[in-house]
Formats: sequence, structure tokens, C-alpha cells
Amino acid sequence: MRRAVLLAASAAVLLSACVAESVERRRPRKGPVKEVGYVDLGGGSVRYSLDGWSWFVKGRRRHARRLMRKNCGKDLEPRVVDEYARQDADAPYVGDDLAVNIQHGGEHYKIEPFIHLVYECRLAGSPEVMASTAPARMPLLVIPPVLSSTSTVPSLEPSR
Repeated sequence: MRRAVLLAASAAVLLSACVAESVERRRPRKGPVKEVGYVDLGGGSVRYSLDGWSWFVKGRRRHARRLMRKNCGKDLEPRVVDEYARQDADAPYVGDDLAVNIQHGGEHYKIEPFIHLVYECRLAGSPEVMASTAPARMPLLVIPPVLSSTSTVPSLEPSR
């Protein structure tokens, strides 16, 4: 019995590090009638920490993908639009412990590298939307030549 409790406790400690967080969630919204389909396909962003062993990081990425699929629902699938790494600061506190953490100053913040995944929900099997990154062409500007005649320049003297 004691061995089972220790095994369960150690598994809980190990699996607690395999989490990802939803930063933003926009749920898909269906239209008022079935023929309309989806009014808004939804999307959002999730993040996970890069701190730890590679198999921990892979587990966090799997959990982030699972969060994206859960937000999109059965009919839609998530497509990653942007993925970037950033240093984020986390302060482990609960509302009651805030005064204690403020006394510590900046040392209670834990700064870690996080991967942020920004995604959109798309219909399953829909083609990938490709955007052109080619710069727009500038219009050709033609300036007509100026005649070197003084007759085209109006004089400032009053005519008599």
C-alpha cells in the first residue's frame, strides 16, 4: 500500500511538469441556421516551457496540441499560424500569498524560455491558405519635361 502511494505521488510530480497553458481562446461560433455554417472559426494561442529534458518538452508540446484540438472541437482542426520563442516571467503565487511574495522582491519570479503557438481553427481537409510575401510593385511615375521658355511662367508685375 505504501509503495503504491509513493509511486502515485512520484508520477504526479513528474506529470505536473508536462503541461501547457492556454493564453487566449476564441471558441468557434456557429450561425443561427444550419445552412450558414460557422460565423467565426475561432483560434487562440497556447504556450509551453522549454525548461527540462527533451522528453518533458515533447510532452508539453503534445499537451499544447491537445489543448488546441479541444478548443477547435470535432468539426474543425487547428492550424498553427505563428510559432515563436520568448522569455516569460512567472510568479507562483495565490491571492493570500501575494504579500509574502512582494517582500521577496524580484527574486520570486521564475524566468524561463517559452514557445508560443498561435493557431486558427480550419475546416478539416480545407486547403492551406498561402499568403504572398512578395513586395508590392511601385507604380511607374512619369514626370513630363519642363520647357525652358519664360512665356509659361506668369510674371508677378502688374500689366499696364
